[in-house]
Amino acid sequence: MSASTVYLRNLLESKNILDRALLMNQSFPCSPFHSELQKQKAEKLLKDNEFHNGFAHLVDSHCVSLRHAAVNAHRDKLAKKKISKSNTVAQEGNEDSKAIHQLDQSFQFSKANFPKFLYSLPPEWTIVHISEIWQGYESLKMQGFGPPPIAYSLPKLIIARFHGGHTGSLLTRFIDEPAGGLLGESLLAELHSILEGNRTVNKDFRGNRDMYWKLKQEHHDQLKVLVNSLENWWLGFWKCLLIGELSDPTDIKLLSHTTSSVVDLLKKMKRILTSDEEASIRLLISCFCYLNHQQLVRGLLKILNTTVRSPIMQEVLSLFKNVQPDLEKFKTAKRNPVILVLDKVIQQLPWESIAMLSTTPVSRIPSLHFLNSLTWKHSFDRPNPSPTTELKLRSNGIEVNPKLAYYIINPGQDLPGVQLRLQPILEKIWGKQCGLSGAVPVEQEIKQSLMERDIFLYCGHGSGSKYFPMDNLVKLDCRAAPILMGCSSGQLAVSGRIADPTGAPIYYLLAGWKPWNGRHVMGSNGCRLRSFYHSIT
Repeated sequence: MSASTVYLRNLLESKNILDRALLMNQSFPCSPFHSELQKQKAEKLLKDNEFHNGFAHLVDSHCVSLRHAAVNAHRDKLAKKKISKSNTVAQEGNEDSKAIHQLDQSFQFSKANFPKFLYSLPPEWTIVHISEIWQGYESLKMQGFGPPPIAYSLPKLIIARFHGGHTGSLLTRFIDEPAGGLLGESLLAELHSILEGNRTVNKDFRGNRDMYWKLKQEHHDQLKVLVNSLENWWLGFWKCLLIGELSDPTDIKLLSHTTSSVVDLLKKMKRILTSDEEASIRLLISCFCYLNHQQLVRGLLKILNTTVRSPIMQEVLSLFKNVQPDLEKFKTAKRNPVILVLDKVIQQLPWESIAMLSTTPVSRIPSLHFLNSLTWKHSFDRPNPSPTTELKLRSNGIEVNPKLAYYIINPGQDLPGVQLRLQPILEKIWGKQCGLSGAVPVEQEIKQSLMERDIFLYCGHGSGSKYFPMDNLVKLDCRAAPILMGCSSGQLAVSGRIADPTGAPIYYLLAGWKPWNGRHVMGSNGCRLRSFYHSIT
């Protein structure tokens, strides 16, 4: 038997073993074993140019334990809806049961298929799905074998970019782990060091204001270096995969014209671009003003598979030099929204804060299963009149009535400055009767507001779970779009290596609402990452 025959047989056997393992694990998948199997399958398919099938397995590898939690939450609500005492309630409950059943199906584990619901999303939306691939011994550690790593290195990434709409296109790229590290460590280790230093400053230097603000500024500078390293050291020219599509027709026309010029130039030089290569060139042009010369050259070399001194490269670079003044306008151009889907470890990094995304509205969601569920739920026409207000309510779940709000400011009575600045503004917008300032809220008040209002604003320490436990939140059919303004209110805590990270945003998702347009920003009280979730812009 020849060596090639033995290799082929072993290859087929390994594929069969992987497929059998996926099939055996499908009925009740466990995390993180299921995730690892799906990623291995995705890698093989993507390398064989089966991009849609590979992407389907990547989608299925995210948030295994959270999907179990979502199924349980929806089934608990379904059981609750079935308990009705009148025909009217029973009929309404039946309609809601159908809705909850549909939501339940969004999270079910079945054979990995391309998420076709993406074609029904608005064409302006861009989904950026980032999966982490761990190698060797670190891969075993991520599955719970051996002691947990003291500090994570950086994984290999698979970034998939998809546009909504019927003509949506998929672009996938492998990003290798960068060589070396940031001062001998990875970005994740550096981030943990900054956050730990920030906690120490908050605890030990409150009485020494000069030293307090000096250390805060040092942490701020360290975080700026970290974000710049994430953008330019790790992602490099492939950071263009994260940028939002241009929204202004004039900018779109300029982008299309420049792309056509490059394509025509290459045709004259007998270099015909594939659709995938042309899409990559278009992204490079859209991101041109954020790329330095080295990144632009590396990007073109990778896409065109040529050398620096080749005639093709010289001509293309000459063309870019001529149109550079026009392309610089893209730096201030308006961009359409991007929704990030980040894997469980890399979600800790402040992706939204990279300079290139400064003009792009950015949201996060833990997996496309949640996006599917939310898209279906909030497009489901279900009038729900409120018994406690005469204000006209929305008839479609994705619309938000900005006048139907409830706010809680400084419930711990230890943020007088915040209350002094914010209370007059909110009272002017919504009135004194639509909120609570400087007082501890009653749990029933919060519950009623979340179920009957369109906006719920919390401004205090943390996420407000002290006043309304997250376990109780999951049981609600949450109507209000939450705006959480508290330190670490958007932070997801990691409990071991097996379960997915959880936090207030996840519980609101399980309750049925996404804190929309989350962006990590620097708080006025330090460099700890926190999220302001905006429902209206």
